[in-house]
Amino acid sequence: MTETEVKYLAGLIDADGSIGFAYTSNKVYLEVSITAADSIDTKGFVYNLPQTTGYGSSCKKARGNGWSAVAVWKLTKRKDLEMLVPRLVKHLVIKGKHLQRMYDKWKEFRSRPLQDIEIEQLKVFQKASRADAGSLKPKKHPTWAWVAGYLDGDGHYAFKQSPSMKNPHLYIQVTAHANDICGLQLLEKAFNGYVKNRGRTCPHIYDWKHSLGSRNKSFAIKFLKKMVNHSKLKQHKIEQLLAYHNVQGLAQTK
Repeated sequence: MTETEVKYLAGLIDADGSIGFAYTSNKVYLEVSITAADSIDTKGFVYNLPQTTGYGSSCKKARGNGWSAVAVWKLTKRKDLEMLVPRLVKHLVIKGKHLQRMYDKWKEFRSRPLQDIEIEQLKVFQKASRADAGSLKPKKHPTWAWVAGYLDGDGHYAFKQSPSMKNPHLYIQVTAHANDICGLQLLEKAFNGYVKNRGRTCPHIYDWKHSLGSRNKSFAIKFLKKMVNHSKLKQHKIEQLLAYHNVQGLAQTK
């Protein structure tokens, strides 16, 4: 994997990834996984990660009630973890400290069977570790590949238009739990926009939002061009927004 691909994967893990312990015969195993719905991942990027990266395994899981199936990629083998975790952890913005703590604890306990009380202690450790989000080192600016991965997971590229609107409403919005607000704050620091709490109905949920409309055309085009170059799951939506700005540009030159 190239370093750019690792950065993108880190962004996707920060959004849709899970880092946890699994237990078999009283031995602890570390699992890093990503889950993506087929309705979003139409090209099978997550399902094909073992072939494209050389790491992990993947499977498909059906869901009922009209929901599309999901692809799950898992990193569980010792060799894969030892090769990829040190590369991933330095690029994670939200789950960097968590992954490093879990990786270190796994190395400490992996060589022997555990007592039941030790397993319970590890479960408590995992929960507390996940609640303490953040990167290993403070980040001044996110990489473009990380941003694309993070937005492919938790971002929403919006193009809203109705007969009552003079101009369509274009924007990017990312949603996160309060514990993971550091990701939104890094986006705000790098690109402006604003972070806002949802209020009484969802006091633990925050959004980062930035307009991608005509008034922010120069930013929108630069940002979207970067995203479309790195995105694996939402290229089509990004291309729609870019197409709007291209059409507007042509109209203004006539």
